[in-house]
Amino acid sequence: MTVADRLEEDLRGLFAHYPSDRSDSGRLPDPAPDAAVEQGEAPGAEAAVAAVERPSPPLSPSPSAVPPTPERIFDEAIDSEGRLRPHWRGVIEWAGRAGPEGYEAVLTENRRLRLESGVAFDPAGASDAMAAAADAFPVVIAPEEWETISLGVAQRARLIEAALRDLYGPQKALKQGWLPPGLAFGNPDFALWRRDWPDQDAPWLTLFEVDLARGADGRWMVLADRVDSPLGDGWLIANRVAASQSFAEPFLGGRVRRLAGHYLALQQLLEDAMGPDGRVALLSGGSRDPRYFSHAYFARYLGAALIEPGDVTVRHGAAYVKTVEGLKPLSALLRGVHSRHLDALFAPDEAAPGAPALSLAARSGRLRLGNGLGSGAFAYRAMAPFAHILCENLLEEPLILHDAPCLWMGDARAREQAMDEPELWRLERITRGPLTERGAPTLTMRDRDALHRFLRRSGDRLAAVATPPLSTTPAWVDGALAPRQWMMRVFAGLTPKGWSVAPGGVATLVEPGCPPPPLAFGKDVWIPARTEAEARTAPSLERRLAGTHLRRTGGDLLSRVADDLFWLGRTTERADGTLRALRVVIDRMLSGQEEDESPEVLSAILEIQAGSDARRTGMVRVRDAIARLTADPHEPMGIAALLSGLRRTGQRVRPYLSEESWRSIDRLCSDKGWKMPPPPQNASALLRLIDDSLLALAAFAGATHENQTRNHVWRFLELGRGIERGLTFARAADALAGRRRDPDETWLRAWLTLLDSRSAYRTRYMTTPAPAPAVDLLILDERNPRSLVFQLMRLEEALERLPSPGPRRSRELRLAMRMLMEIRLADPEALAEEDEDGVRPRLRTLIQDVRAAMAELSDELARSFFAHTQSHAQVQAHQRIMPLPEGAA
Repeated sequence: MTVADRLEEDLRGLFAHYPSDRSDSGRLPDPAPDAAVEQGEAPGAEAAVAAVERPSPPLSPSPSAVPPTPERIFDEAIDSEGRLRPHWRGVIEWAGRAGPEGYEAVLTENRRLRLESGVAFDPAGASDAMAAAADAFPVVIAPEEWETISLGVAQRARLIEAALRDLYGPQKALKQGWLPPGLAFGNPDFALWRRDWPDQDAPWLTLFEVDLARGADGRWMVLADRVDSPLGDGWLIANRVAASQSFAEPFLGGRVRRLAGHYLALQQLLEDAMGPDGRVALLSGGSRDPRYFSHAYFARYLGAALIEPGDVTVRHGAAYVKTVEGLKPLSALLRGVHSRHLDALFAPDEAAPGAPALSLAARSGRLRLGNGLGSGAFAYRAMAPFAHILCENLLEEPLILHDAPCLWMGDARAREQAMDEPELWRLERITRGPLTERGAPTLTMRDRDALHRFLRRSGDRLAAVATPPLSTTPAWVDGALAPRQWMMRVFAGLTPKGWSVAPGGVATLVEPGCPPPPLAFGKDVWIPARTEAEARTAPSLERRLAGTHLRRTGGDLLSRVADDLFWLGRTTERADGTLRALRVVIDRMLSGQEEDESPEVLSAILEIQAGSDARRTGMVRVRDAIARLTADPHEPMGIAALLSGLRRTGQRVRPYLSEESWRSIDRLCSDKGWKMPPPPQNASALLRLIDDSLLALAAFAGATHENQTRNHVWRFLELGRGIERGLTFARAADALAGRRRDPDETWLRAWLTLLDSRSAYRTRYMTTPAPAPAVDLLILDERNPRSLVFQLMRLEEALERLPSPGPRRSRELRLAMRMLMEIRLADPEALAEEDEDGVRPRLRTLIQDVRAAMAELSDELARSFFAHTQSHAQVQAHQRIMPLPEGAA
């Protein structure tokens, strides 16, 4: 009899993949035959999917022993009699009513919500595959059992807190022999320098994550402690949002406990630490960190600023965040960056992207770090071999959640055991996880002497771990439910009342014997509420949202983001300039008019962007410049390099752009035509590709103009675009109008066409281009959006709205105003005058002034708003008013 035969008739189809022999699933070995089989009775559901009906009490063998595979495998949804467990009935009955087609529709909606949340976005373009691969059928845990899990996780957090305080303090565990010295002093994540710090009241841990699994015998076990830089809560929250909306009927009908109350308590702790003038921020490693969007989602949920190491500076023992409004004090920092990568001053080899001297701010007590530097000493499996004895001695209570089998390789007997049982154990770094290096030693390697030498030399930082067979949970496979092994990540946070465990988790299907996989989207873990109070959303959340203050400033824009926006504007203008130069040249090549095909003119247009190459002449020089701009990835102003920079910068500022603006960038950078562009000989195909790209850039400019709020985001985009357009104008004016060439109208026509002003000139003058009118239209006409004076007007307008350090106008604003006034007072006839050599000296002088002013303006913006560097005079003034340290006199 199969499982389906023992269920109600309307649910049998759902469990069609629950086999009569567990080995059919390909997940576990055949169970040993029971007495009924020995007597000749056919094996039935009892031997196939029956689980231990009553899990054993929370006592398990020593972590040095690998438990044998039980005959009966615990299943989360089906008991040993083949019946549904009561807390699963709601979601299973809903799935039965929905049927395969209805469930697939829900699954499609779930994947859409995951992608729309923004967390599934991947710079490598793998977001669709990631969301599709994650099984979404929820896991339901009985509330009574969850209470025990919560107590165990909270105890685990308290135990690691106590162990860290002891390890970096009196070291009683080392002196009493509860913890071997090699685990600390041979541990690369033990921060010996931290022992010299003064005593602080701040806790070591603020957030804690733990990987849990239920063994096939029904006992829960700890697979890994995530201590040093957890911050996977964004995946939990985004997973819950997608599941609660797509599985709305069973979610609401099952009265699933919400997450909001847990995170509001955590938020209250952070606000208490923040003080009246401080800030709470979440530190991420940046968009290249695979956890980046979990960090971003969690920061948005908590209302904290998402920053990167480069956003932080330490001045006089205090930490500050660099914003366009200046340096803002930082009081509390939740970090998603490992301790060894955090302080670039302390560990320059490993922490090159870190924030210099950040550890000094933490040491002074003026910055609260969650979690503390050096907490990685008990990360991953470092606690596992010694958790029992440490809990009994440091907390004076028995351990609630026990560890999966783990041997510390610093112990000689453990090394011998692992080498004697290589098929049971795998080597891992005890605080950092699996050995991923190519050619890393394994316990099954043939050269046993080399293995023994390796373990003796490096055993302090290694562990031999085993993952015994796990319980199974229903997973949706080919239109029905099938049993699959699983594990889950559980999240805890410190609150003013102690440790709180989020009611739920992220569950993942796992292969037998494999280490815990990286956290991502997965199966949402549901805990049914036992009371009305547990089922309600925390009312304080509604009050907090209702009390939000209205803001229109946007003054807390990070300096790094402003820098990226500035360069996004510059990069789009560079791409626009290169594409326009290519289009003008190809149009002239296809025109059939002899004067338009002059190689000298065509080369001059292209070399505005590509730079000159005197080694070639004639049309060979023209085709070479086209090839460099369209196909050479190493050409700085080439399309390949510009699109790469555009995508990279756009990804970093994506949260600050409108959806249409981002889609325009993504469409342009994803155009497969630029992967292998047509050669210059296929001019018509190349021209079509260029026109499509110019339309995408125009769409980005239009979406930005129509949809972007006129705040600092807009202003730095405008500044970048205005400065780059001014520099492009100066190069074009110097190359095409700086001196008279015959025929002059051909060169002037190219200048007008390149700056998209030829139609405006024809409408106004209806003559062939002449120097003075062209100069007036392209330099002095304030109504022409492509003119030089128009760019300076845009710059002045944006700069006037930026914060100024004092009552006077800022240096960058005065620079733009001076340049604007000089151009407004210029005489077009005088600018067009030529000397005896055909050079237009006043125009050349103006062009040189513009180029110097634009470069200086860019440097001033970087100093004032991006780097926040101090001048020598400011440093001296600060030193005069700062008191001398004791003993300095």
